[in-house]
Amino acid sequence: MAKTTFADLARFGRLINDAGDSRDVAKLLALDLEAATYCEAITPDFELGAYLWYFRSNIQAALQDLSAPQSWDWRQPHRERQTLYLRRAASHPSFVRLPPISRASIFTNLANSLSAFGRGLEAIALYDEALAVVPNFAMALGNRGKAMEGLLRSIPDPRHTKLVAAYACRLCRAALSADVTWEGGDPTLGRYFAETEKAIASKIDVEKIISKSPLDQSSLGDSPVEQAYRRWALQENLFLNPLLVIGPHSIAATDRMNLPPHVAPVGDPPTFVAWFNQMKQEFVSARWLLYEGTRPRKKHFVDNGVFLVNTLDYPTFGIQVEKLRASFRIAYGLLDKVAGFVNAYYMLGIDAAKVDFRNIWHVKKGVIRPAFLNKENLHLRGLYWLSQDIIGDDPTDQDSIAPEAGELKRLRNLLEHRCLVLRDMDFGDPMGVVETASLREFEASTKHIVRLARVALMYLAFSLRKEESDRHKKHGENEIIPTMRLPIF
Repeated sequence: MAKTTFADLARFGRLINDAGDSRDVAKLLALDLEAATYCEAITPDFELGAYLWYFRSNIQAALQDLSAPQSWDWRQPHRERQTLYLRRAASHPSFVRLPPISRASIFTNLANSLSAFGRGLEAIALYDEALAVVPNFAMALGNRGKAMEGLLRSIPDPRHTKLVAAYACRLCRAALSADVTWEGGDPTLGRYFAETEKAIASKIDVEKIISKSPLDQSSLGDSPVEQAYRRWALQENLFLNPLLVIGPHSIAATDRMNLPPHVAPVGDPPTFVAWFNQMKQEFVSARWLLYEGTRPRKKHFVDNGVFLVNTLDYPTFGIQVEKLRASFRIAYGLLDKVAGFVNAYYMLGIDAAKVDFRNIWHVKKGVIRPAFLNKENLHLRGLYWLSQDIIGDDPTDQDSIAPEAGELKRLRNLLEHRCLVLRDMDFGDPMGVVETASLREFEASTKHIVRLARVALMYLAFSLRKEESDRHKKHGENEIIPTMRLPIF
């Protein structure tokens, strides 16, 4: 691997492009096998590691395009592998040394892949990563607009729908302007951005809606403490609010997301409303604990008089650290509660004591439950592919699409059932049966799992809107359904 040069990789990249252009599946598969041997030898200090994963992701993208470019299949092995390899490219230490356009392309391709999986909220955050690197990158601008447009049918408030649509239209227009760059992208895709812009502009007065809806005039709270907290949550993209897809503006600094209207037997209590309420409150608690756990550390009176022995390996203790650990546990637990909700709502009949976010989707490994197979519900599938972010121990498990999946599972198991000691500096020195991790890395994992919990709750609410619409059409438009309105708590 040390002898592999950039020129070697450039030639390899051209071979991939040629095989894709000639629709040579056999050649692409052979190139993937060759790429696998290179990737097996990648080390953290290999300066071309990110490029190798990027090229391997391009092979999978080409295979996906040749087999099923637009697919409702629940399993899409080539797109799943593409997602994994792009994530490996973005997480490799050499990624930061790539040219800006290469980094923007990796973020954009990854966002496109997640968007195809029904994970539009996460895709939009990745388009923003690309635009932070190359602000005039046409592929990121236009695809961000299209991803926002794809969420419109799921947003419950019509005023919010129009506002999101207006900014989606603006982005598609921006992608078609004269000063954008198409380097690393496909200029022919501009026609799709133009179609989206035209479709939205034909239904709403874009500039009028934007001018009458200021984004940063909403209150962030009465106290400096609350204001600081809400600004942080906006920047970290952690409010349960569809308007956050426009950007971190104060108009989105509330948790407005609730379940859509749904049908239940007459006389039944509002079971699912109560369930979602509880999950929402737990998420807000996890978010607050994450905020407090990541503040500059200071002594708290609750730690006074707690005599702990210094084990001389830089351990870190205190109520602030415990808030961080609690945040991780609550957020991870929410994923399993989302699975329990899905089990009850779709009446799957699985033993409630055995349901978790990993097993809810399959009858057995690799076999999707029949109740899901024919549902063209993109956000429900988004939940399914979100579950694969915490499945498996990559790269051996074919179900994993996230490099950190195994580590997230390990941390949760240690927090719940064993012993995990956090260190200010962790050099990987073993402590027998006691496991250790650095506080900095644990903070990053906690923030990641809280973000997963946030989008899981939003995809759940979005998916119910589509499911209720499908059920209404199935039972007939003329069916009389008495309504029950519930007040805000």
